[in-house]
Amino acid sequence: MPYHAVVTVDLDNGVSSTARTKFNEELKKKNFSKHKLTTLWTAVFTPATTREGAVKYARDSIDAAAALAGISTYEAFVSISEAPPVEWKKGGTNALLGGLLRLQK
Repeated sequence: MPYHAVVTVDLDNGVSSTARTKFNEELKKKNFSKHKLTTLWTAVFTPATTREGAVKYARDSIDAAAALAGISTYEAFVSISEAPPVEWKKGGTNALLGGLLRLQK
């Protein structure tokens, strides 16, 4: 069974948009998928990959992407699981707008 990685990386606020773009491009090259959630990435590993190997690959990929982009300050989190992550989004009206509209009635 393959391992799935959920990765979030918070880059320092002083990081330029150019550096962020380079960082994102580098992780994409390493087969990480960017999600709409601002700092969330995922990757799927082959069944032959060990859990430790997946953690090392994720860590090395993040460190390499940051170095390539000239980013030296960041925090990262990785979770490795045999179960794929679940993602969803909810559409509809803005909660604040909905509340204001209800008050007008």
